[in-house]
Amino acid sequence: MTLIIERNSLKYYQFESFNQLGIKHGFFTRHGGVSPAPFNSLNMATTVGDTNENVIENLTWMFDCFGLDLSSRYDGWQVHSATTICVDRPRDVRSRTIRCDALLTDKADVTLVMRFGDCVPVLLYDRKLRIAGVYHAGWMGTVKKIGAAAVGNMTKVYGSDPANIIAGIGPSIGPDHFEVKQDVADQFIKAFPKVLDQIRADHPDKIMFNLWEANRLTLADAGVREIEVMEVCTVCNKQDWFSHRGDQGKTGRFGVLISMAE
Repeated sequence: MTLIIERNSLKYYQFESFNQLGIKHGFFTRHGGVSPAPFNSLNMATTVGDTNENVIENLTWMFDCFGLDLSSRYDGWQVHSATTICVDRPRDVRSRTIRCDALLTDKADVTLVMRFGDCVPVLLYDRKLRIAGVYHAGWMGTVKKIGAAAVGNMTKVYGSDPANIIAGIGPSIGPDHFEVKQDVADQFIKAFPKVLDQIRADHPDKIMFNLWEANRLTLADAGVREIEVMEVCTVCNKQDWFSHRGDQGKTGRFGVLISMAE
């Protein structure tokens, strides 16, 4: 079940299943921060043209919703890869950011953070071994099956059993808006040959895919049994979410975090 929370002038979405396990997490809407248009107002990325001062203030507000210190954060440089980083301490902000699109940790004093603007945000949690994760799946990450890579690393590095992992797929571009050209369609056809009928969105004149279902199927194939999908489209609801396509590229990025801190 999806919960919508308003706190400290911010609005964010949660999965009740993660809450029941004591996991602090949130998919934050664009409301309540300090950034000016076209990043108004809770923008989490400097790469779109916003100032570092605004982004740090917005990040601080997001962390404050859970009583978390910003110094606990670990975030990566998202590059549409299937690269997964295992994290055992907060990121030294003086160091160079590592290129990756999935973050995992077994440390309660580390808060994992990623930024989105139509790509699919996914949270992972091993309820037995207490391993948390978040990953970023645009169409490239989806066809590279980053979800399988993340679950594979949870198994290899931490000893997770995929059957103990729960997953939550958050707001992103929905199947009614994710139109692609033939070159991208060919990559989906190659990556998902047996389930094309399940991930193709029904449209007579356009090539469209369902990224939610493609990522759900990838996780299920990796052995994850409990997967929730919010089914919230960022393009349909761009008044609440930053949407790269919906705003023709002139927009911000919304934040997603997960922490095992008590």
